[in-house]
Amino acid sequence: MNYILFLIAFTLFYYWLYRLMRNAAYGLTATQLAVVFTFKILAASFYGWLQLQFYSGNDTWVIHEDTLMEWEQMKINPLRFFVYEVDLRQYIQDFGWKDGLSYFRMKFEKAIINKPLGVFNFYSQGNFYINMVAFSFISFWGPFWLYQVLVHLLPAYKKWTFWVLFFYPPALFWLSGLRSDAMLFFFFSLFVSRIYRQWYMQPAVKNSWTAMLAWMGMIVIKASFALLLLVPVTGWWLTARKKWNRKKAFFATTLAAFGLFFFSSLLPAPLNLPKAVANVQQEFFLLEGKTRVDIPALDSNPLTYLKNLPAALDNILFRPYPWDANGLLQYAMVIQNIFIICMILLLFLRRFPGRSELVEQDFFWMIFLFSISFYLSIGYTIPFPGATIRYRIIPETLLIFLIIVGAGGKQLTHYDFFNVYKKRKNI
Repeated sequence: MNYILFLIAFTLFYYWLYRLMRNAAYGLTATQLAVVFTFKILAASFYGWLQLQFYSGNDTWVIHEDTLMEWEQMKINPLRFFVYEVDLRQYIQDFGWKDGLSYFRMKFEKAIINKPLGVFNFYSQGNFYINMVAFSFISFWGPFWLYQVLVHLLPAYKKWTFWVLFFYPPALFWLSGLRSDAMLFFFFSLFVSRIYRQWYMQPAVKNSWTAMLAWMGMIVIKASFALLLLVPVTGWWLTARKKWNRKKAFFATTLAAFGLFFFSSLLPAPLNLPKAVANVQQEFFLLEGKTRVDIPALDSNPLTYLKNLPAALDNILFRPYPWDANGLLQYAMVIQNIFIICMILLLFLRRFPGRSELVEQDFFWMIFLFSISFYLSIGYTIPFPGATIRYRIIPETLLIFLIIVGAGGKQLTHYDFFNVYKKRKNI
């Protein structure tokens, strides 16, 4: 019976995706969509199975249990299901403004996943793997919206864009599983795609409102991600809308952000941003984990950020060392780190032949600066490789795309790596 329910759900959601995408600019073919959707479901299912078999279920199965509780709650009290659980007014009344807002953000983050799957449980009867069909329908849009933007900017790299965004193995794995990371990518791609459409393609009020809602979604899931994104997006706005010189705009916004961040160290909490970051680091230090990286502690003194920069780079680029890896996922992370380092070396050895394709586009400046800044924030604060790999996967995927285009240049577009017949013909 479960197999039949699975096949029916797959067919219906695939058909829905195809209908929604049929008239979209830079969409996928029916075959591409079928392959992508299938692999998303397989990755989500494998993610859940792996967590259950080797990691005691981890947060993935906790989330699944929460969806089952939502299902039961909806059967008992539908009003509470739809209203009370995300009632900001009630939380502020019960806990005050500060704690009430924090509690609301936590509950809303859970609701983003739990509520839709709680409803879907009426169909799946609580089966995790059938639920992954519905979740994959949602997580599909993260890479797809970004794919549309990148193909519009670099149509000659369409095939490479497709393979990187949909099939880069770490991104396929970590951004398909039942975790909030997939939803963060969903909101990120929605945000940048609607801004891009507003500024370059089809200006409309709905684009601005959608972008604002998407940014609020990022705030709910990971506030540091959303706030760091605002800095390069401001530079992007200055170049796209105010016609500033590209270098001047991004240099000025980055310098201003650094200045405001470190100047705030003179202010009391919660306005003291260096101290706030140090507090986040201390919260991670209090957690337990199988593998832990010994990163130096931060404080409100701006000099500690400069002093700890080598350790942060080591943490984000090289850890865990091969001899420190513990478990299947950490060994995979070691391979991943080696691959990224080799790609960076290739970029420099080839002297960046694709620079002309990238440096003339404001969008690529924005995603590069954002990716680097978020990478560093992780390196400074998170001592656990298991958390690091998940948190960095979105900027990592963006950087891999930039490195591939930068290192390959026009050679990637003049030689079809994906056409075996053409290869043989050219030999």
